[in-house]
Amino acid sequence: MDVVVSLIKLIASLSLLVVFGERLIDSSARLARAFGISSAVIGLTVLAYGTSLPEFAVSSIAAAKQHSDIAVANIIGSNIYNIAVILGIASIISSFIIKESIIAKRDGIVMLVATAFLIVLAYTGKIERIAGVAMAAFIIFYTYRILKHDRANNGIDPDGTISRVREAALVAVLLAGVLVSGNFTVTSAVDLARSAGVSEWVIGATIVAAGTSLPETVVSIIAAKRGDFGMSVGNIVGSNTFNILWILGFASVLNPLTINFSEIYIDLIFLSVITILFYFGLYRRRLTMKEGVLYIAIYLGYIFYLVR
Repeated sequence: MDVVVSLIKLIASLSLLVVFGERLIDSSARLARAFGISSAVIGLTVLAYGTSLPEFAVSSIAAAKQHSDIAVANIIGSNIYNIAVILGIASIISSFIIKESIIAKRDGIVMLVATAFLIVLAYTGKIERIAGVAMAAFIIFYTYRILKHDRANNGIDPDGTISRVREAALVAVLLAGVLVSGNFTVTSAVDLARSAGVSEWVIGATIVAAGTSLPETVVSIIAAKRGDFGMSVGNIVGSNTFNILWILGFASVLNPLTINFSEIYIDLIFLSVITILFYFGLYRRRLTMKEGVLYIAIYLGYIFYLVR
């Protein structure tokens, strides 16, 4: 009975995360249009960071409560899910042609470097506060450079019909909703893990990771179906980069994260493989149905590894 109650609580809290996350995406996108930002950069920044707020809430609260396994597993699982499942499904629905070459030349490389940095930190067994500060500082600088470059080159005028003050206030309120529901998600996930005798790592890398990635799923697949592949791909590239640099960086500032490398190196291998394959697709500026099927197969292999 305890397992059933914990599962119901987890599903309910994840549902709230999705509702608040989706509303937050819409409001953030309107705020971005008010400032005259291109759709690809909206995907890379506003939508990517907005859709990652559930991960931010879960990992930050988990770190504060000294559940490092959930904090780190949520990010590794989410990043694998983002590429393998979201882009896998989207590219099966419709092959991608990526017009924005800068996503591969600049943003894809930053994603690769961030992933490599996470692996190095995992090998050391800990993400200290000083590393977290450096990661957070870099993502702030990176975001500033993206926005500055886009404003100088996209030729888009700000939308004066949208109230910047109103949308900013709404974003703040919805962010609070994400944080509150994120707290319930962490608590429910820990209770479920203990009730079912399953490790916190498996719960974090599967149920929580997939649940917190639902906003990315909705945004990327809808954008791909509408033919806005720059926004769809940008959302995933930006989310994965943000997940590592800002979320784990911020979480480690709250409380240094301990990582047992010997227990998660297989997870990191899956993350490395899917990230490198994705980058090759970005470099070629296309994602095909065959690649989508391969991505899904890799994710199924990852799930089999976790629950075997």
